This record gives sequence, C-alpha cells and structure tokens, in this order.
Amino acid sequence: MTTGDHRTAGTALAVVGAVLGALAGIVQASIGSDIPAWTGAKAAPGALGALTVVLSAVAGAACAVLRRADLGAGTRLAASAAVAVPALVGFTTVGRLWFVPGPLMLVGAALCVGSWRQAAAVTRRDWSRVLLAALGGCELLMAAGAAPVALAVGAVGGCALIGAAVTAGHGRPLAAGLMVLGTVPFAALAWTALVPLLVLVLTAALTAPVLSPRSRPAPHGFTR
Repeated sequence: MTTGDHRTAGTALAVVGAVLGALAGIVQASIGSDIPAWTGAKAAPGALGALTVVLSAVAGAACAVLRRADLGAGTRLAASAAVAVPALVGFTTVGRLWFVPGPLMLVGAALCVGSWRQAAAVTRRDWSRVLLAALGGCELLMAAGAAPVALAVGAVGGCALIGAAVTAGHGRPLAAGLMVLGTVPFAALAWTALVPLLVLVLTAALTAPVLSPRSRPAPHGFTR
C-alpha cells in the first residue's frame, strides 16, 4: 500500500469516526442521564454532549483539509493533530459511546500524517508552536471535566490555542489575539486552580518564539 493509499484510508476512517462521534455527542446530550453505564454517568451530560459534537465537527473539518493531495508536511501534521486531539478528549466526555469513534479517529490521524520523518523535522523546527498546540489540548481536557460555564470557556480557549499554533505563520496579530483568548478568560474564571494559570504563564513564555518572524514556516511547513 502506497503512502497515498494510507492517507486515503486514514481520512476515510477519521471521517467515519467524526460522524460516529457527533452521534455519540447527540446521544449524550439528549439521553445521557438515562443510560449512565454507556455515557460515563457524567454530571453535565448536555454540556458534554454539545462539546463532543463541536469536537467531532472540528475533526470533520480537519478531514476536509486532509483530503487535499497538495498539503505540505506541516499542514498535514496540524490537520492530523486536529483529528487526534478531539479523539483523545472524547474519551472523557461520552464514556463507552466513544469506544468506536475514538480509535477510528486516532488510527485515521496516524495514517494521515504520511511521512513521519517530515513530521519530525517540522516538530523540531516549530517546537514552540507544537508545544502551544499541546497546551490547547490540555485546556480542552481540563474543560471536559469542568462545570458548564467553565467547560464552554475552556473549550473555546483550547481551540483558540490550537488555532494560534496553526495560524502563527499566516499572521502574527491573529495568532497573538488567539493566544490571549485561549488563556486569559479561562485563567480568570478558574483562577483558584493552578493548571489554568500555568497554561497562561507557559503561553506567555512562548509568545516570542511563536510570533518571531524566524518561526514562519518554510514551503513544507504549517502554511501549505
């Protein structure tokens, strides 16, 4: 099987996983409290179900990008991560309902990366943006276990940090705004907790390397 075949198969698996994930979110939001054994007996099934639908939609949008054959290694890596992160977060939001869509999305994301050698080179070159995206994923995981208001703020913030990591090569003002949106509201809302403040501090420390003109990607980096 060629690399192109792997990518095609990976995209197909990820799409199926995203669709099933959205359905799992709908079930959680609508009847999650009636089937706690399957949905994880969550305290806020409606909010978590809505978050799962949003995350599945993000993964689906990333799949639309991955269908393109002319992607650079960086963009392909970022889009694959946009499938993998929702896949990981979903394990904390809908319980057993995620046992099928989650693995499908993870396997699909891995197959879509294509060249792991190029992915490793991109990671070494743009380590600050990779770390920023990882912080966004951590914020999404924190949001999944929070109260409804904090869940919504944390979900927006986590997606904003991932967006900042992807868009830093396109425009520094946009990336800077997303970094602020991704950290300040959540830290202000959950100021009594240590981790949101730590995410804020780490993001602030990454501002210079992420927004530096030298971090703008080469032709096969994040922008293609």
